[in-house]
Amino acid sequence: MTIATAAQSAPTSTGYTLVHADPHDLDITANVRDGVDITADPEFVASIAAHGVLQAVSAVRRTDGTLVVHDGQRRTLGAREAGLTSIPVMVREQSDDEKAAGIERITEQVVSNDQREDLTTGQRAAAVTGLLDLGLNVQKVATALHVPKAYVEKAGRAGRSERARRQLDDRQLTLEGAAILADLEDAAQTEPWITEAIEQIFDNRFGFEYRLATLQRRIDERAETTAAAADYIARGFTLLHDEPSTSEGEWYTLVDLRTADGAAVPADAPEQAPHLWHVHVHETGIIWVDKTTREEVDEDDIDFDTEGDDEAEAEAYEELRHANTVEKVTAWGHEFFLHHDRRTAAGLELSPEKIAAADTEGGGDAEDGLTPAQRKAARAEAERIEKERAERRKVKALNRAGATATEARRTFLTGLLSRKDVPKNATKWMVTTLSTHGDVFTESKCSERYAEIMGSSLREVTRKVDGATAARAEVLLLARVLTAFEARLTGPQDAKDYWRFSSKHYRGMVGIDSYLTFLADSGHTLTPVEQAAIGNITVDTAYAAVDDDA
Repeated sequence: MTIATAAQSAPTSTGYTLVHADPHDLDITANVRDGVDITADPEFVASIAAHGVLQAVSAVRRTDGTLVVHDGQRRTLGAREAGLTSIPVMVREQSDDEKAAGIERITEQVVSNDQREDLTTGQRAAAVTGLLDLGLNVQKVATALHVPKAYVEKAGRAGRSERARRQLDDRQLTLEGAAILADLEDAAQTEPWITEAIEQIFDNRFGFEYRLATLQRRIDERAETTAAAADYIARGFTLLHDEPSTSEGEWYTLVDLRTADGAAVPADAPEQAPHLWHVHVHETGIIWVDKTTREEVDEDDIDFDTEGDDEAEAEAYEELRHANTVEKVTAWGHEFFLHHDRRTAAGLELSPEKIAAADTEGGGDAEDGLTPAQRKAARAEAERIEKERAERRKVKALNRAGATATEARRTFLTGLLSRKDVPKNATKWMVTTLSTHGDVFTESKCSERYAEIMGSSLREVTRKVDGATAARAEVLLLARVLTAFEARLTGPQDAKDYWRFSSKHYRGMVGIDSYLTFLADSGHTLTPVEQAAIGNITVDTAYAAVDDDA
């Protein structure tokens, strides 16, 4: 903040100090209604341009040094419009009493404005943020504004971003999406690449919320990867979050290189010079480990019938392990890469096979010491390796998108099934679909998906139906059908890879096309991975859409 203090006076008896500050540096967001159009009063702006701000603005200095305008919003806006760079401001340090007064002021502004003309969604979010900044916790804000705690949590995040508030007011994002956008902008302060990714999402002009959520998931994955690679990073390796291509001559693996005397590079060579090498860590699956020693345990050695039982009360069968002594964790693998500009420093040469593979013209020059057959085999092997790497990148991106799509779809289902009546043609769809796919109710995890989406177990359905209207009872029936199909779509492992085949028999996914089409007809926007799952687009087309954001 730029504040001129040369003309600063001594504090007055009221505790205020006169300073001169740039009006652009003053925070006027403390006034809940932030939509004042100062250009609608040109005479007021002209007066300020000619005579300056004659009555000092009143402000409070927060602990971070920010000057928050309490009285003088129009004067501040008029000074900005007039192009002034300095105006008089009476400043008072923020005290506990000031915080309490600020809480009261914001609360009153929200309540009184709600009683007259509704505040915009963005303005309400900003008000929630202001109350949280003043020290109220989520529960107290919820109580003061008579709103759910979940709303306060999301609005408090969304209100920190001007762009998020604007997107809320323009109805381009829901509150959940606006909160994600604000979180991403915070993350961009330390990860500048996120800013470019956000801009790319909004340049696409569609699917903002889904793409923002996918970007957030990507950031979360990077954090998990960083944690998994902590030991390598501590030893001096540079972490690669994305697996690089080795076909363009920019990156090399151990097998692509040879020592100065032509020998294979020792497997521990990266460990001898970690400052020269990069490491890429990746998930290799899920394993079971001993809770105490962290050593891997064979799944066949675990007695899962003892899961949840006290070890003293339920002994494992014969030589098997008690289920409570193990836990499921992600297993990680790693691969070392050397950048081309560090190859000389590492004292390494390209292998003959790598040289041959790079010779895309196939001229047959014998400088690599290989026969034509060996050269051809080297190129084929390089193509195979790169194809595998490309496929892994594709699967990773589509799985990430699949997981995000599942969250969005289940949120939609929760909203859809909270209605008092079913969408148009729902009954006809259920009759037609169940006549062919009635076995969907036997799907694994069927009960779990119902409980997750409806917020209560299947055992509660009878009680709910007893007091329900006929229309609501029909909604409960629809919930039973839709959640069963959701269980079929993601399978017993809650899989992310339902995008893999348009074939309806992939993992028994019969009827999934009808299920997702019904959701689309009911207002759900199908994501690229969902479109691929039912054959509306190819997997490659879905990947192209997903990869745009990566």
